[in-house]
Amino acid sequence: MAYGQFEQFIRNMSRVMGAVNTRLQRDLTLRTRVARRFSMTEVAELLNVDVTYLARVSSDEPVFPEGERSGRERTFSPSEIMLIRALIGSNPGAKRQHSYWRKPGDPVRVVTFGAQKGGTGKSLSAAHFAQYVNLFYGLRVGVIDADPQATVSLYFADQALPLFKPDTATLADFMGVDDPGAQELTPRTPAELDAIWLPTPWPGIKLIPGGANIQNGDISLFFMSRTSQVPVYRILKQAIRDWDAGNGPRTRLEDLRTASGAFDTEAYLTALNETVDIIVIDQQPSLTLMQLNGLIAADSVIIPQTMKGFDLATLATYVSNIGEYLEFIMGFEADIEIGRGEHVVLPTIVQEQNTQDTDQILDLYRRAPREILQVWYNRSDAIANASEEYKSIYEYLPPKTRRVSAKAFMANANAVNDALVQRVCPELPPRDFARAFIEERWG
Repeated sequence: MAYGQFEQFIRNMSRVMGAVNTRLQRDLTLRTRVARRFSMTEVAELLNVDVTYLARVSSDEPVFPEGERSGRERTFSPSEIMLIRALIGSNPGAKRQHSYWRKPGDPVRVVTFGAQKGGTGKSLSAAHFAQYVNLFYGLRVGVIDADPQATVSLYFADQALPLFKPDTATLADFMGVDDPGAQELTPRTPAELDAIWLPTPWPGIKLIPGGANIQNGDISLFFMSRTSQVPVYRILKQAIRDWDAGNGPRTRLEDLRTASGAFDTEAYLTALNETVDIIVIDQQPSLTLMQLNGLIAADSVIIPQTMKGFDLATLATYVSNIGEYLEFIMGFEADIEIGRGEHVVLPTIVQEQNTQDTDQILDLYRRAPREILQVWYNRSDAIANASEEYKSIYEYLPPKTRRVSAKAFMANANAVNDALVQRVCPELPPRDFARAFIEERWG
């Protein structure tokens, strides 16, 4: 059989890449995942309490984690911080709320990060948001990677998580569209759906990883749209409902204390892993049937978007195409509930030293104040260096020469995520991060 030049090129590159060690940096990251530790002062900020109060709790609670000591300083891991939050939140004498797990019967919230164009910081924005609500509110988070390239998965994976293996279940399996030749959905029980979620090193964060068979899902959905009566645009929405019906929250905060008032560590660990409070979906930069499912399933959609003229043209195309899809869907299914929460465009990779970007944000905000976020991600070498290791700013350990820029970007990330929380999770109490950002830049 004669092969064309392109076929030969692909064969040669497959052979070469199979011999190249492309996993060196990735494996280093997986070995050092969530290695960052937080000082007592930083833990107090995350929990929004006074350091002296935290020190008192550490003396009063027998199971308060010891942390690691370096001289007089104690540092804590994210898992230890989550335990501390549960200790404070479940204390009957607590004067205000510190843990924000959803109560039995409350529906899970779904937030989708989507964009038409790649390179807008979409996956990193989704990872930052998931980790922010986990660190600052103690939420249990489910991350769904809807991208065959599995970019956001790399921000949560460690050596135990089977990324890029052919038999690893993905979103296509969760939706029941993993067989491209099937005429009907593959039925799965709530228990089978729950087994698709994989644990991550982050406490209370689960992942449905991305992978190549997400593309099989698009093939399957295409053929089902022609041969089946299944509405192919809301399969994910239904799958989430089916999973939640069998795996919703069962434990209340007060259940973490025994009759004598002692903290029940076993009950805590059960509650930490029994469900999620919010699902964060990271979309592929496209608008296929699989990606349409991520939009239809969402309570809120966040569109990370760079502010250059050509990039904004892709935003116009994206929202226009979504509008046409929605008009088509609502034309024959008017009672379907889509996007009951708020939705927003998040400016990203903004160059503040060049007023062109900020002027563009100001113009867009004046035209659409509810749709354009007043807080944005600045372009930063610190996060560029962190993302090279597939680490968010919340776990990046910068060298001494980059600590100042890393601290500045963390403040930026806190402001962005505080603003997003106020828009898409209004029941959570805001912090002052977004307000300080807006006052500094908007007056």
